Amino acid sequence: MDAARAYLHVGDLLRAGRALVDAERTAPAEIRCRPLARTVIADVARGGPMPAGVAHLAALVGLTR
Repeated sequence: MDAARAYLHVGDLLRAGRALVDAERTAPAEIRCRPLARTVIADVARGGPMPAGVAHLAALVGLTR
């Protein structure tokens, strides 16, 4: 999660998305349940076209329909 936030902070949305997907594989509950994770996923999603993994995460946490 910290890596995703750091990449987001410097504007690297692709790496932020990859870090989120990797974190979800390692600790799914952390990504699906933490409010901070939802915020980072939403920020990455708003930044432009989402990689498929980020779109999947956004759907899992209820940010898209």
